[in-house]
Amino acid sequence: MKIRTCFSLVLILFLVNFSGAAETDILSIEAKLISEPVQTGGQFSATVDVHLQDEWHLNSNRPHDEFLIPTELRISASDNYKITNLRYPKHILKRLAFSDQPLAIFEGTFSIQLDGVISTSTDSIVTITGALYYQGCNDQMCLPPNEIPFSLKVPVRSITGDSSNTTRIIQSATPEAPSSTESVSEKGFAIGDSLAEKGFLLTFLLIFLGGLGLNLTPCVYPLIPVTLSYFGGQTVGHKGKILLMALLYILGLALVNSLLGTLAALSGGLLGAFMTNPIVLITIAGIMVAMALSMFGLYEFDAPNFLLNLTGGSRSGYFGALFMGLTMGVVAAPCIGPFVIGLLTYVAAVGKPLFGFLMFFTLSLGLGLPFLILAFFAGKIDRLPRSGEWMVGVRQIFGFILIGMALYFIKPLFPPVISARILWLYAIISGVYLILFSTVGNATKGFAFIKNLLAIVAILIGSWFLKPEKADSAQMQWEPYTAEAFETARQDNRPIMLDFYADWCIPCIELDKYTFSDPEVVRLSEKFALFKIDLTGQVTAEVQTVRQKYNIKGVPTIVFIAADGREFTNLRLLGFEKAAGVVYRMQQVLNQP
Repeated sequence: MKIRTCFSLVLILFLVNFSGAAETDILSIEAKLISEPVQTGGQFSATVDVHLQDEWHLNSNRPHDEFLIPTELRISASDNYKITNLRYPKHILKRLAFSDQPLAIFEGTFSIQLDGVISTSTDSIVTITGALYYQGCNDQMCLPPNEIPFSLKVPVRSITGDSSNTTRIIQSATPEAPSSTESVSEKGFAIGDSLAEKGFLLTFLLIFLGGLGLNLTPCVYPLIPVTLSYFGGQTVGHKGKILLMALLYILGLALVNSLLGTLAALSGGLLGAFMTNPIVLITIAGIMVAMALSMFGLYEFDAPNFLLNLTGGSRSGYFGALFMGLTMGVVAAPCIGPFVIGLLTYVAAVGKPLFGFLMFFTLSLGLGLPFLILAFFAGKIDRLPRSGEWMVGVRQIFGFILIGMALYFIKPLFPPVISARILWLYAIISGVYLILFSTVGNATKGFAFIKNLLAIVAILIGSWFLKPEKADSAQMQWEPYTAEAFETARQDNRPIMLDFYADWCIPCIELDKYTFSDPEVVRLSEKFALFKIDLTGQVTAEVQTVRQKYNIKGVPTIVFIAADGREFTNLRLLGFEKAAGVVYRMQQVLNQP
């Protein structure tokens, strides 16, 4: 059906040249302010009313078919205001002559509501500009995609100003096209829409479920062995204490992740960027090593109780569990996806730290729920039957895992040739030690078998990843971003790809390794100008400018730009995607007029 629909739409699009209908005749738009004049920092609301001629329709902002062009209200970026929410009307489902299935469309007269915050500090008139991007169709044909601009004047008074003589000004669409537009995308979770339509309770439930889904992202994986190692090495006793320690562990994770998320949203920083700070990395690695040494029995004699509690030694403590959760919150922080980006954008626009903290805290509780269960059952390992020294062997294995995690955190500090191999070398060394030199627990045949099996697996995995890799026959020719190189690419009339990435971003690494090495992706990339923009730590003013221009909230973000500088906002990529998806996006760009 989709193939038939696609070919039908393409055929109809070509037939438009023989139609007497003019694109600009099928609709008109009018921008209206629906809130009172606002103070600096105050919120405003407006509508963009669309009046369509009879028998014509527009695709919904969320069309059911991937080949259809969505209707988008694009708002120009400005330092004088921030758009916090766009609310499109409910679409209708209608069967058309060229479609086997009903399509989601807008027709007749409908309104798109926009909410925002004024940031100017003086009495003034703030002009909001933007454009409606759409494709008009009837039951027989579709017109080419079009964009109609609008502007709206908002009276603003300072906090000390007098509003008695301020009137509301309404302005219709004007012929002035915005110099640059920024689409307030509805990809991911639209927090503002959800609060307005579903209420607080259901919205926070959806945020919690979103946090639960974040467990599928790669940057959460390091929490699994750490949680097993920490709670598996405890001798905590009754169920109540195990559960309380697990709850404190998750509470610490949620507190740090919530605080960092709120600060990132309000400051405009990237969640996870602090992970490039060597002091942070060394501190986390030091905690992992301290825990590992306690697993090896170093603290079993004269070490102080507070140190044992902190590192999770044989005398476990509640503060130790909370502290470990706080540390693991740092690990979970870089888990940026479309859902979190929507949350970051909303909190930044609203500017309410407490409200933002509660949202991120709810998100973090969802993220931590599986680890609550994991910690609880790992902490009960001491209830298993004891036989000889096999439990000491278990603690020793956990110690090796923790040292491996310490290397994981500090490997960005090593030269690339070392950081790419250090974990796999460690895995081989650990496996060899467990097989040849470790005799703890060998009297228990079952444990000896499992230990040797784990050691063999570690050796095989390490050897596999250390094998020489075949050099790629072709690679994407990325170059560092500069404003001059960007402008040169535009003058050469070439489409542009911008790759916003960071060294601490695991999905960024996966994109480079699996997606951008695909032969078809590499072939298509030869038709693009390719720029990588490094957001690892402190960035230059030039990079900061381009990041703000495209409203980058997380990494990886791939932006596709036409030769005229117009962004294909519906093709923007957030997070990891397989090669087939990127090929589709690139083909869409290349097929645009």
